[in-house]
Amino acid sequence: MSLRLSLGILLGFLLSAPAFADEAAALVFFSGNPLLTAESGAVRPLRKGDSVASGETIDTVDGRVQLRFRDGASMSLQPGTQFRVDSYRYSGNGAQAAAGDGVIMSLIKGSLRTVTGWLGKQDRKQYRIGTTVATIGIRGTEFGASMDGSGLTVTTYVGLVEVCSEVGCVDVAPAETVWVRSPGVKPELRSGLESGGLKTEGMMPATPVNREAMPLQQPTQPVQPMPNAAPPYNMPPMHSPPTSP
Repeated sequence: MSLRLSLGILLGFLLSAPAFADEAAALVFFSGNPLLTAESGAVRPLRKGDSVASGETIDTVDGRVQLRFRDGASMSLQPGTQFRVDSYRYSGNGAQAAAGDGVIMSLIKGSLRTVTGWLGKQDRKQYRIGTTVATIGIRGTEFGASMDGSGLTVTTYVGLVEVCSEVGCVDVAPAETVWVRSPGVKPELRSGLESGGLKTEGMMPATPVNREAMPLQQPTQPVQPMPNAAPPYNMPPMHSPPTSP
């Protein structure tokens, strides 16, 4: 199954579920002068108390940004990072995600580290982070990712991450790192947290992550499909790679 088809199915789930406000995450902390670009293209500085909705892009510029998603996930963005929430729906109430829930995000450039929440915990098809060279899927985990001119680097700290390019998928276990230099190259698995330049120091708070989800808001309007949510290449289905005999 192509990446476009799998993302299309996920978008279908998002659009078929009951309509809730499209707020995805609350701004927990920021430093420097980060910017928020709305779906309309309007750009403004991030402010205390802001939230991030579907279709909005964060540019950390010279600062750091920490987000808390409605399903209990936590994410920290490094300086020089551009990150977009393409589509987001979570209809749970501090509990397991529903069948129609899901999130599609894009790491355009820079570095992030995240502890995932309910989305993707039971059904990994509900969770995708796309880049120009590969996509990241999870099974309930903590991981870091960095996207720059050399490609995508992903390191798993807790749980299991699946990274897929056009030609193959690799499961990344704790203390392992995978590097994808281009869409047509299979992810290259490394061991021993060889992060390849992935900077994670100071990206996550020292205090434990609170996994209680933010309160749901009342229904407002349906989430609109994101025309640029899918990266421009096809990808095989998310699955574990075959073991060698």
